[in-house]
Amino acid sequence: MVLHSRVLTAAGFSVVGAVAAIVAMSLTSCVTTDAPASPLVVHSSVPALQWEALPEFGGAEAVIYRSPDGKRVAAAFRESGSHSFTYPFDEFLYVTSGTAEVSVRGGKTFVLSAGDVAYFEQGATVDFVFSSDFSDVTMLVSDQPVRWR
Repeated sequence: MVLHSRVLTAAGFSVVGAVAAIVAMSLTSCVTTDAPASPLVVHSSVPALQWEALPEFGGAEAVIYRSPDGKRVAAAFRESGSHSFTYPFDEFLYVTSGTAEVSVRGGKTFVLSAGDVAYFEQGATVDFVFSSDFSDVTMLVSDQPVRWR
């Protein structure tokens, strides 16, 4: 299953706020201790993240948060060029810049642009053509530790 949409901003609602709420719910639900603790909050500007080369996708990656069990990862990606990927996890993403032509094998072809969101279910095989300035913020979730390399 793949869902995508152009996000419209309405009074009192912002996409960044919605993504932050989803990430916060996921992050706070993964903190487990015997003693009461404050919920974990991670924040940063995107340029200040610790970026690492991601040559297999023509860009870079920055892990914002990885749960202790590795089953939830919040990350940012910069990608370019043409790539195919079979999802070993679910991914929710918000496009922050550029475009991506997305061809889901056995499904739809569509274009994602800045401000769009998409959800890719584990098992989907997708062919991407990324613009040279494509970037996104994403949440990756699986029953197993999340790995993309």
